[in-house]
Amino acid sequence: MSKGTEKHHWVRFRREDIRALDSLPSAASHEAAPRRARHVVPRWVVAGLAAICLLVAAALGGFYLAGTMGLGSERLRNEAQAALSSALGVPVALTSGPARFSLSGGRFIALEVPEVRVSAAAQQASFADIGALRLGLDLGALVNGRLAIDRIELDRARIAPGAMPGGGEGDLVGQVRNAHGLIDPDRVLALVFSAVEQALDVLGARSTRLISLRDVEIALDDGHAVVVRSAELTGEKPETVEIEGELVVAGRPLAVSAAASRTAGDRPGLDFRLRAEIAPLPRAEHTTQEPPLVAGSGVVTFKGTRSALGGPDRLEIGLQSDDLVVSVPDSAPVAGTVDLAAALVAGTGKVEFGRIDVRTGRSRFLFNGAAGPVPDPKPGSEPAYRYEFVSDQSRAAVADVSEPSLTFLARLAGRYRPKIGLLTASEIGVRTGRGELFARASMRLFADKAPSIVFAMDVPSMPVAHAKQLWPTETAPGARAWVIANVFGGMIVDSHVRLKVEADRLGNGVALSGEEVNGRFRIEDTRFDITGELPPVRDAFGTVEFRGNAVDIVLDSGTVFMPTGRTVAASNGTFAIEDAGVHPLIGTMQIDVAGNAPSIVEFASYKPIDAMRHLRFEPTDFSGDVSGQVWAEIPLQEDVPIESLDWKVSLDYQDLALAEPLDGQVVTDAQGSIVVDPQKAVIDAQARLNGLAATISMTEPLDSTAPGRARDITLVLDDAGRDKIAPELNEMLSGPVSLDVSVEEGGAQRIVADLTKARLRFPWVGWSKGAGVPAEASFVLEADGASTRLSDFHLTGKSFAVDGEVVLENGSLARAEFGKVALNRGDQVALTIARRAGRYDIAINGKAFDARSVIKLYLSDTEQAEESVESIPVSLKASVERVTGFGEEVLSAVSISLAGTGTDVGMLRMEARSSKGGKIAIVNGTDAGGRTVTMESGDAGAVLRFLNIYEYMQGGTIDLALAAQGKGPLKGQVDAREFWIVNEPKLRSLVATAPPEGDGRSLNEAVRRDIDVSKARFDRGYATVEKGDGYLSIARGILRGPVIGATFRGALYDSKGNIGIAGTFMPAYGFNRLFAEIPLLGQILGNGRDRGLIGITFKLSGNAKSPQLQVNPISVIAPGIFRSIFEFR
Repeated sequence: MSKGTEKHHWVRFRREDIRALDSLPSAASHEAAPRRARHVVPRWVVAGLAAICLLVAAALGGFYLAGTMGLGSERLRNEAQAALSSALGVPVALTSGPARFSLSGGRFIALEVPEVRVSAAAQQASFADIGALRLGLDLGALVNGRLAIDRIELDRARIAPGAMPGGGEGDLVGQVRNAHGLIDPDRVLALVFSAVEQALDVLGARSTRLISLRDVEIALDDGHAVVVRSAELTGEKPETVEIEGELVVAGRPLAVSAAASRTAGDRPGLDFRLRAEIAPLPRAEHTTQEPPLVAGSGVVTFKGTRSALGGPDRLEIGLQSDDLVVSVPDSAPVAGTVDLAAALVAGTGKVEFGRIDVRTGRSRFLFNGAAGPVPDPKPGSEPAYRYEFVSDQSRAAVADVSEPSLTFLARLAGRYRPKIGLLTASEIGVRTGRGELFARASMRLFADKAPSIVFAMDVPSMPVAHAKQLWPTETAPGARAWVIANVFGGMIVDSHVRLKVEADRLGNGVALSGEEVNGRFRIEDTRFDITGELPPVRDAFGTVEFRGNAVDIVLDSGTVFMPTGRTVAASNGTFAIEDAGVHPLIGTMQIDVAGNAPSIVEFASYKPIDAMRHLRFEPTDFSGDVSGQVWAEIPLQEDVPIESLDWKVSLDYQDLALAEPLDGQVVTDAQGSIVVDPQKAVIDAQARLNGLAATISMTEPLDSTAPGRARDITLVLDDAGRDKIAPELNEMLSGPVSLDVSVEEGGAQRIVADLTKARLRFPWVGWSKGAGVPAEASFVLEADGASTRLSDFHLTGKSFAVDGEVVLENGSLARAEFGKVALNRGDQVALTIARRAGRYDIAINGKAFDARSVIKLYLSDTEQAEESVESIPVSLKASVERVTGFGEEVLSAVSISLAGTGTDVGMLRMEARSSKGGKIAIVNGTDAGGRTVTMESGDAGAVLRFLNIYEYMQGGTIDLALAAQGKGPLKGQVDAREFWIVNEPKLRSLVATAPPEGDGRSLNEAVRRDIDVSKARFDRGYATVEKGDGYLSIARGILRGPVIGATFRGALYDSKGNIGIAGTFMPAYGFNRLFAEIPLLGQILGNGRDRGLIGITFKLSGNAKSPQLQVNPISVIAPGIFRSIFEFR
């Protein structure tokens, strides 16, 4: 209490009380003086933590004690207010409840004052509220006639230093700043020592030996509070003080113990220590959504020394924690241990960090360095702090990195400019055994928003294993996880990382863009795993680039080594992470591969591709060269099911061949592509199937969700190719045929054959299609063991069509049913063929059929016909309403029954009617001795035109009877009656053409009349015939008519296709016959019964299709007996 402000009053005391009056706390406080000049500790610190408690306790204790000796309570309150006002330097107001006596500690009498409230005189709000204040009186002092307050207790108090008159922290910060406005470590050190000395001065000036605090809250300006659960300040010995207490700071329990001592002398020595044990947060605190930034327990120590012998003051600071946990939002917590040792030495102007030892897992980061204001900055330069930290034995051994631990050297140096909040790191260097990196960084701090950051790192050279150890866990975590798990060995060269983030950008929930953060790493001679069971790529060269959350890894070249020793060349690979911030985190890989077919097939057989799982082939079954591309999704976290990943393999191959048949087909010389994904395999190729040129387009489903199986195969069949797979087809086909084969559901094959360039013929019916005539055949082929079914069969052309179904057994025709057969325009028949007991049973039924090709075949040369028709027994039954033949003749109600082998007709029976209703019957029979053929027709001209034998005959009847012995020729006769020869050009030429020799007269001129041969009527035509292989000869042939007649003989055609017919033509046949009927005279002049008197001899020779006519002119006027002399032989 200041003597200049205190007013004394006369009070009556007993004599024994007067001597002890100077020992009262109030008297001691006024006369105490500092022992040496020092810095003044800020009022809120001293008053809040010590002076308030001590001054309030001393004032109240003294004046309430005095009140018991006769002073009034109101006056005592005023005296206490005056004491506190003097101590704080401003007027204060004090209120309290009624006081009472109690026992304290068993040997003390305590004066207890409840509800003490202290406030500034000009304000209503209090800055100190004390629930109970107890003042303990020393009984020993009372016995000796002294009054002493030995003990002070505060219970349930709340103190707000910021609300105290003149409170705040401006004085504190200001006292430690240097002339440039920077916090000076030397001034901080002086302030700490001064505060300790003031505490020793306060306690040393009083008789109080113990101050006890319980449940005292010191409220801070930021809304937080320091809670003193319990604390005791003791001063048992002069110039010493000890503190033991339990506090709660920022929610963390602290156990604090401190001690200070001072020695006497011209330069008093000073030693103090403080130890704060930080307990971990209670378990309930750990269950909050946002864990604390720093958790765990630890010990903080301060040790100060001032030597009485001289030397600078020294303050040592220590921090140890064995279970420190740092939790950064959106990052995995980092647990470890910390051992920090720092020192402030007066006069150095900096904080020396002798040891910063941080251990997490197997990693250890050991640094030392210093930080402090830049001394003597240049004029005009901005004041700044500088720092420098170095390490020569740090070790990185990250838990999720399987590489050996890495020992490295590091250096970090820079400055902090507090005026603009700019922190710079001008030197960041890391050196490993074989690598190094350099970086620069700056960070500008703001009070109300996130900082701006600029960072640039360059890596000239560093092993991949070292970079994996140094890659921060929260930098591109998805890409980091994949690189750590899949990239091994090699070197990083000529690489860099760049970061530039504007203020208030971090933490706004938007991922950094590629302009804000990006980097590029060049990797050489490394190995990286792909995914699943796919073998790794070794000897790889490439780059890793990232922009924002997008990461791209490029493989320039490499080699895939498989367990079997096979290799695949890899190149042009990319690995992309579109957004490293999404979950699940999956990247996409694309890589070109090349190698021989066994190597590529083995590569594609590993999971997740497993392209061979639906085929029974092994890699050794393939040959050729293959190249292509593999695309796959790569999981960057462990909880992604591998079966959910997408992938695709696209391969091109050359000269590919399979050692074993594929679906019965031998594949060779394949060139094309195959694309495989989890659902299907798509194959496009030019190859040879069983030696045949083929174009293949196939889709093979690989799971139940894929589209159905599809196989589109185009084969080019030439004659040589058909000889290899189906030689029997060459009986019907010649020339190239293009086949399109597609596979339908259930395995059936739909085949479409382009027959345009081929010649197609059905030898059994003599029908053919020439090359160049468009035609197409289509059918569905279904194989079941030895049985093959051709359903939905369609043969189409411009003028022909066949629809039906065919069944093959062991490659041979077993059954065929054609509901529509139209080999020529107008055909409307159905055909059924069934093979039974080695023969074909054929049934033909319908409305119309054009039989010209059949007639032409079976009436042609026998040997040629036999070559055209396979020698297989045939049983035929046909019933057709209308059958068209040559000469526009149409037979109706045609019924045929036939049994034979090839062109060897065994049994034939045909019945029909001509267009004029004439009945036609043809019968061919065989027995053990030979063969017979008979024909009867009521319309001879129609039959001959229909069969393309002779087209100028009309009407008449005809009977044919032929027989053969064994394999000999057919011999017999043909007899026609009452018929007409109409518009026969050879007959017209015979009577009108003048012979080149003779008198130059034609037959018409010789008989002095025009013989009308345009329509010649004949009573009868007769001849004997012989039909053998390749020839048809005629003998004794005659034609009898009322106007003209003729005799003839010779070969109608021979094996060379030539004709040789000679005979006599007689006009006025009726008159000429009169001479022949006269006995003897007719024999002489007429030369036989059927040889008239007047006529000419002729000969048809040359090609049977265009014969030459020769006439003998002498025979025109010669009598019959002489004409035979000049007749052609």
